[in-house]
Amino acid sequence: MATEGEKQIELEIGHVLFIDIVGYSKLLINEQSELLEHLKEMVRGSAQVRAADAEEKLIRLATGDGMALVFRTNPEAPAECALELSRADKEHPELRLRMGIHSGPINIVTDVNERANVTGAGINMAQRVMDCGDAGHILLSKRAADDLAEYRQWQPLLHEVGECEVKHGVRISVVNLYTGELGNPALPEKLRQAKEKQRKATAGRSPARNKPLLITMAVLICLLFGAAIVGVIFAPAAFKSFSRQRAPATPSPGASISSALVSALPEKSIAVLPFENLSAEKDDVFFADGIQDDILTSLGKIKELTVIARASVMTYRGAAVAGKLRQIGNTLRVAHVLQGSVRRVANQVVVNVQLVDTRDDRQIWSERYERTLTNALSLQGEIAVEIAHALQATLTPDEKSVVATKPTENPEAYLLYLRAREMELRFRPSEVDYETAAKLYRQAIDLDPAFALARARLSIVTTRHSPRLDRDPIRKAKALAEAKEALRLRPGMGEARLALAYYYWGNYDPDRALAELAEAERLLPNSAEVWQIRAMIYRQQNKIRERIAALERAEVLDPRDTNSLLLLASTLRAVRAWPEAIRTRDRILALLPESRRSAKYGRAFDEFRLTGKVDGLRQVIEEPATGSRDDTAEDYQFWQFEFAMLTRDFATANRLLPQLAPAKFEGDPQPKAMEAALLAVARDGDRASVERTLLSARQEIEKLMAALPNESQPLSNLGLIDAFLGRKDDAIREGRHAVELGEAFDPMLGKNDASAVLALIYTWTGEPDLALELIEHLLTVPASLFQVTNYNMTVAELKWRWEWDPLRKDPRFQKILAGPEPKTFY
Repeated sequence: MATEGEKQIELEIGHVLFIDIVGYSKLLINEQSELLEHLKEMVRGSAQVRAADAEEKLIRLATGDGMALVFRTNPEAPAECALELSRADKEHPELRLRMGIHSGPINIVTDVNERANVTGAGINMAQRVMDCGDAGHILLSKRAADDLAEYRQWQPLLHEVGECEVKHGVRISVVNLYTGELGNPALPEKLRQAKEKQRKATAGRSPARNKPLLITMAVLICLLFGAAIVGVIFAPAAFKSFSRQRAPATPSPGASISSALVSALPEKSIAVLPFENLSAEKDDVFFADGIQDDILTSLGKIKELTVIARASVMTYRGAAVAGKLRQIGNTLRVAHVLQGSVRRVANQVVVNVQLVDTRDDRQIWSERYERTLTNALSLQGEIAVEIAHALQATLTPDEKSVVATKPTENPEAYLLYLRAREMELRFRPSEVDYETAAKLYRQAIDLDPAFALARARLSIVTTRHSPRLDRDPIRKAKALAEAKEALRLRPGMGEARLALAYYYWGNYDPDRALAELAEAERLLPNSAEVWQIRAMIYRQQNKIRERIAALERAEVLDPRDTNSLLLLASTLRAVRAWPEAIRTRDRILALLPESRRSAKYGRAFDEFRLTGKVDGLRQVIEEPATGSRDDTAEDYQFWQFEFAMLTRDFATANRLLPQLAPAKFEGDPQPKAMEAALLAVARDGDRASVERTLLSARQEIEKLMAALPNESQPLSNLGLIDAFLGRKDDAIREGRHAVELGEAFDPMLGKNDASAVLALIYTWTGEPDLALELIEHLLTVPASLFQVTNYNMTVAELKWRWEWDPLRKDPRFQKILAGPEPKTFY
């Protein structure tokens, strides 16, 4: 015990990943620096690192030839991170990593630089475990491996390799973590040498010395064999139980980490597939979808279950799933699916459901429910409780109360609510979809003023329809009133807290939004929507790492939701993580039908920014339009126009611009009049004609400024117009004021976007030094979240876009174009 006056050391358990670059000391100094930079980049890209950073549960320690990562989250985190790094390491074969993992006591201290540091046996043991390995090895201490072995998905990946002697003659048991593609399955050299030494020592013994040992072993074998026979005869049940618990098979050499993990899916995981509509009225598909969604939502409120969100399961609507449940289970990473059908005739409802184990296509439970429409309102709660019991999940008293509560007592209100949800849950809901959903929710509330769930969703739709609540006091008041009334009617309803989180997000109050979201997350533990809005709130706070981690968490809960992936791709683009953005785009393309060319266009633009080549973009825009909702002829013309401007095909751009509707430019950094002005300057035609176009655009932008006096974009555009007109002082003043407005609205991205335009203003007003200084800075900070904008600060666009031509011959600008794109810190 510490004596009085002594400070007691506070220990906690840390989960440590120790990483080392093999052969580091033999490299040249510049080679060492390059490899360390690659390692840091890989670590920054780890989802586990991002998630732990977001929770402030990670400490990084530099170790000269590597680093130590101390996770204060869960024992799986270092192993997951190690596999991520092993996968990333394949892209850098020159970076030969070995890793060691241990969970043990750590002491968090403050070093001389006032930074968090860690000491303790947990760190030391992780390093010793790592020292036993060679390049590619992911080794675990027995303690860490035992923690992971509690989880079925890890068991096939853990392989005991024996004891390794470390410092001071200490011997530690080591476990090797690998799959068919990741890690190193070979026996570590230290252990191989030790076993070889032991084998030689054993072989050197004389037969006489070995004889007593052999006799003893023979006797023991006989005794054990006899006991086994007795056990089989007199205890068959116990023998069968032991057989079922045999060690999992080692993954085949071609298995990947994903196939290894999904072969051991979480036991209490479920996906509720779209219910088949058997009603005579085919329009009743909304009713079948609504029953399915209600069951899914009710199950999602049970913390002990893992429930896949709606967007991922709706991809199977209308699909033939017979014989494919195992594949669906592996894709969605669930051990169970619920299938069902719904038939509604007038006021009568028949629902058939069956719960199936995806691992062996075995039906676990099924039931048929015949109800009146009024009595069917509690059906989702009954089914959710039955499923929870079938999966042996324990419901808390609060969960039982929440799940069993009817959403409304009025069947007509319920039907209106289901129709509204169908509109709200469409892929990329349009303005009309949101307006229709709001109208239907209001009609449902008119029929049942106590319908709290409808009020919560009405509040959310009101906010999401146009998030800038500060611009519309009436809409702002309605959103808050509905959310508060929903909470008053149902204090324990997670959707009410979610509605308040949306409201504070729309009102640009991120701290209060996060406070409400914490409550919503507790009440809705399986909601991907909670993490999507969390990501949007982090966007307001300019917490890019946290935003990425939140979107990755949303993807885990809803792995086939392309909306979350689109947000993730745009965020990765903003920080110039082009390879990661492209991989995310590839996942989107894998989920979307081939006709969705917008997804291809986004990927091609990211590839252009990575490589500086336009071939991929040209290929996409040359594909004919399909006419689908997301690939119209207008889209096709707009992309052609953008490509023509990028590649300086101004004749084609001039032909296309008059055909484009002004609405196509909404949300972009400039209205159509501004595009006309840019095209006029680019074509460098008759000076009088160019000036007329510029002055016409100026008038349009002044109208926008009058309507949006505190917006930076119109003022930035006005400054650029004045730069083209030769009004240097006015242009610079307007550009700088736009930066101030952008920073006030959004300290990072708003400021950076306006600063990019200011760099252009400096470029066209004869201030190259100011322009280049700003460009060099902007290449190291997050860029715009817009998919396509003339002002995005990337090396590829600096090379291609005509707007930067006045700087082409400047040596400093040429140096920027010749070098690699700087890494964005985030």
